[in-house]
Amino acid sequence: MRPAYASIAALLVAVFGVLTGNGALTTLLPVRAQIEGFPALDIGLMGSAYFGGMLAGATLTPWLVQRLGHIRAFGLSSLLGAGAILALGWFVEPLAWIAIRGLCGFFLAGIYAIVESYLQGKADNRIRGRLLGIYSITQYGGWAAGNQVMRLGEPTSFALFAIASAVVAVFLLPLFLAEDDAPMRGARRARMNLLWLLRTSPVGFIGVILIGFANGPFWSLTPVYATHIGMSGIAVGTLMTAITIGAAAFQFPVGRISDAIDRRVVLASLCVLTAFCEIALFFLGPALVGWPLILLGAVMGGIISTQYYCTSAHTNDRTGRENAVGVSAALLFLYCVGAILGPVTASYAMQYLGPAALYLHNAGIHVALAVFLVLRIARRGAPSRRA
Repeated sequence: MRPAYASIAALLVAVFGVLTGNGALTTLLPVRAQIEGFPALDIGLMGSAYFGGMLAGATLTPWLVQRLGHIRAFGLSSLLGAGAILALGWFVEPLAWIAIRGLCGFFLAGIYAIVESYLQGKADNRIRGRLLGIYSITQYGGWAAGNQVMRLGEPTSFALFAIASAVVAVFLLPLFLAEDDAPMRGARRARMNLLWLLRTSPVGFIGVILIGFANGPFWSLTPVYATHIGMSGIAVGTLMTAITIGAAAFQFPVGRISDAIDRRVVLASLCVLTAFCEIALFFLGPALVGWPLILLGAVMGGIISTQYYCTSAHTNDRTGRENAVGVSAALLFLYCVGAILGPVTASYAMQYLGPAALYLHNAGIHVALAVFLVLRIARRGAPSRRA
């Protein structure tokens, strides 16, 4: 386990910086949009555009890795993403933000797929969950740090966008110390094959779509919900930080458990727990404002954020390390399909049923996924951990 971690340390430092810069946008954009009076539907469309950009980026990532290798492809995507963050500060207008947010998603898709395929290629089935857990801790630690950027200036200032962009650029420096792989020109196994993935791992295919359908609105619209129930910009930043800290705290323990037992059982349990929390928040949210809501947010962040990586680990158990690039891109692509639709349907639910309908919307998705997982467990055994 230790040699595997040491080989990715420089890359993880860069990941932390990139996601700190992008994490700042998770809170800054919805809060600034509320201040500017953007319609709720436009804010939801920003979330959909972000994941739409990720979907497009996922299709390009295998081609990029084939020609540049993992590390150089990561650096290119990150620098372009830093430029997109600056553009958001220059053009404060709904249509411009929707378009630029799509570009942010496009570049971030490359980052996610590149890093995850790099890790999947270095892990075997016995430690896959823990290695992804370490990466996830870094990821959500970056998001948590990014939410605290709100404390460095007013939401209406350009300075916050400039700080976020600068953090991304500075933290790329350790990449010069990372060991890159050779480009894989012409390697078929780097291609994204959705039909093959559906046949090989139905849980991976269906699971990441539903997870994206719930996670997309959760991350993009929770700040909107918090603002509607009277929380200040700093309080919203604190809530989102608590969510991301919870996400980081749960990653390694859940990864370790999933290395020991059937990952589908772990995933189904997470879905059931998430649905209970979402139903509680739907009925009791305004009464919980303050530390109770912060604590509940931390728990929800933990159990929601581990679901994608648990699904990814199960899928790669089935597909093997040699297919890591194509599988990582395919999973990200499918996740984005769900995450594009989720903010739109959740926005309509919030518009007609109130802000808390976001969590009723997501509870239904998690219950459906739990039922699907139980059916798959009954039909097919768990993959071997020897690969």
